[in-house]
Amino acid sequence: MKFYNGEPEDSKIIDIIFKWIVDIVIVLVLALFVYMYCCQQTKVQGNSMNDMLKNEDQVLVNTIAYNILPVARYDVISFHKVMEDGEKIQYVKRVIGLPGETILIKDGEFYVNGKKLDYKKSKDKIVNAGLAAEEIKLKDDEYFVIGDNINNSEDSRSATVGNVKKTEIDGKVWLISWPFANINLVK
Repeated sequence: MKFYNGEPEDSKIIDIIFKWIVDIVIVLVLALFVYMYCCQQTKVQGNSMNDMLKNEDQVLVNTIAYNILPVARYDVISFHKVMEDGEKIQYVKRVIGLPGETILIKDGEFYVNGKKLDYKKSKDKIVNAGLAAEEIKLKDDEYFVIGDNINNSEDSRSATVGNVKKTEIDGKVWLISWPFANINLVK
């Protein structure tokens, strides 16, 4: 008579292994789906976002965030501009002005709708007001963006970038993904 068999049946081991494989495949497929349709990776070019983001940092961009929520002041966004020669250039900047607002840079400070903006990302006074030396009235689909390295940034103050249209925004930058030592949430 056989009361106890210390070894599990071969079919139970195969079932366990098969379930693990199926679980891993499902997780990988879901991760790939989220990465391909909800995320985009882009590289920061230049030093305009120092100290938060450095040149050559890889960042993840939430591409569906602004389909659900509105763009908020101080969000870090990824957007593109198509140049006259057809070249598409990616930018990563911080939103300062929202649709319908009036932006002015006077005495090294930002003014939104005539009120001084309490902008704490930079301790420096703005040296070059650029296009914002005169009031800029944003249209219903436009945003005014700047780099955190405020005196070393090509942004909405320059004619090459100008105001950013809603259709040019790729998404909200939320994570520094590379280099490994710099992995951090973007605030």
